[in-house]
Amino acid sequence: MTRTGLLGSPARASAVGIASGAALVAAVFLPWYQGNLGAPTVPGGRSGWESTTVAKGVFVLALVALVAALVIAADVADVVPLERRTAESLAWLLVASSIVAGILIGYRLARPPGPAEFLSRDIGLFLGVAAAVGGAVAGLAQLARRE
Repeated sequence: MTRTGLLGSPARASAVGIASGAALVAAVFLPWYQGNLGAPTVPGGRSGWESTTVAKGVFVLALVALVAALVIAADVADVVPLERRTAESLAWLLVASSIVAGILIGYRLARPPGPAEFLSRDIGLFLGVAAAVGGAVAGLAQLARRE
């Protein structure tokens, strides 16, 4: 018996998981910081990948979340049927990797790399936080559906 959960249908939860994982991967390469000193002094924004090693950890976690979401989606579509425990483990992996990625991004949102007084936060950080929340919610929705 399939139940509708946090995001409605299981297919919708799978789609949110995939979109969140992909957005989290993309967020690493979007601008995280912009210089406050102006264009003549600082050349444009810096992506997370260029700015901090934390973004490289977020990238790995984002790939884990994306792969977990893709396998869960294949199970929901009956392309790759999984055992219940395997599917639950993948959903927990999606939740955990999304939460840890969100914590790392939140850390860099609160504490930009030095000299922080000359930096403002840019779109990549905010997209990353939103994608991490989306991935965690999608994973929880998959877990709720399996109860």
